[in-house]
Amino acid sequence: MYSKDETKALKLEFWEKLSNRTRRLPKQKGKKKIWIFDNTGIKGVDLRFDADRTKAQVALEINHKNDNKRIELFEKLHACKSFFYAQFGENLIWDYCYIKESGEQVCRVYVEQPCDILNKETWSKTIYFLIDNMLKLEKVFLEVKDYLISGMNKNE
Repeated sequence: MYSKDETKALKLEFWEKLSNRTRRLPKQKGKKKIWIFDNTGIKGVDLRFDADRTKAQVALEINHKNDNKRIELFEKLHACKSFFYAQFGENLIWDYCYIKESGEQVCRVYVEQPCDILNKETWSKTIYFLIDNMLKLEKVFLEVKDYLISGMNKNE
């Protein structure tokens, strides 16, 4: 078992390794990959890496504070399912009511695999999973972004 400080240090080391690994992506020329994350251009829509003691996830999260906007965005996203399946196959999980650790309710489309962020032996596999799937998620998101914002005010 790890102490609180050891756990914190291992988690930090994992995320640093993930960040450093993005410098070796094709076409990055040694520069760090700049991920879209919460800079999607649509308020309340973020792309996320999550990893903990049980799972690793790559997610498109709709966390708009306005319930109606959140639902509208999720329904529009759901209408684009075929684009997502073309990239991910049937592995995607479409969760209309995902509850985060904080208790916040969001809509999420994500792919996950088992992992333990504290097990260094699995880091390489987990990092590959996160990077590979985030590259796919960013690509498909950019293909459907204009449709998602059509008819909506981007800043609402």
